[in-house]
Amino acid sequence: MKLTSQRWGWSLLLLWLLTSSLLLFRFGQSDFGEFDPQLQLKQHPFQLPALLKLSAAKPSETLLLHVFDPSCRCAALAENHLQQLKPQLLSQPRLRQLTVHPQQLTEAGIAVPATPMIIVLRNQQLIYSGPYASGPACNIGDSLLEGVLQQKLQTPASWLNSETPACRCLSN
Repeated sequence: MKLTSQRWGWSLLLLWLLTSSLLLFRFGQSDFGEFDPQLQLKQHPFQLPALLKLSAAKPSETLLLHVFDPSCRCAALAENHLQQLKPQLLSQPRLRQLTVHPQQLTEAGIAVPATPMIIVLRNQQLIYSGPYASGPACNIGDSLLEGVLQQKLQTPASWLNSETPACRCLSN
């Protein structure tokens, strides 16, 4: 009798662990995946005039246009990422930062596939558009922004980073 109740106890514990793990995995994966599965970022070079107008980017500056939706769980991770990059950002000459809600961009006719998103304009040219980092935690170790700012990532034109798996909330 005692052996049977122990088996039931272990079986229930195992079932609870399995169910909890599955639910946590599913919840964690709901905000992780390809940043721009519909490839909406490809529109950004054509939307440069609207980006320049909205941001008032100047010819001699580097502008970081932060696109945050406060209701997205990943926004807090991206803000933490930015806090860790703060010393480097402050040391950048002619760097200006602007934070906007995704709705402001969509109202200006600019595609917002997911948030949090960063758009980097340098000398009124689109340099980068996409997630802050690759990976599910948007941490400094997986930073994409750092390489863009240090000009370590050499691309032939604008880097429209659609396919990177990242922490993101897809726009509707």
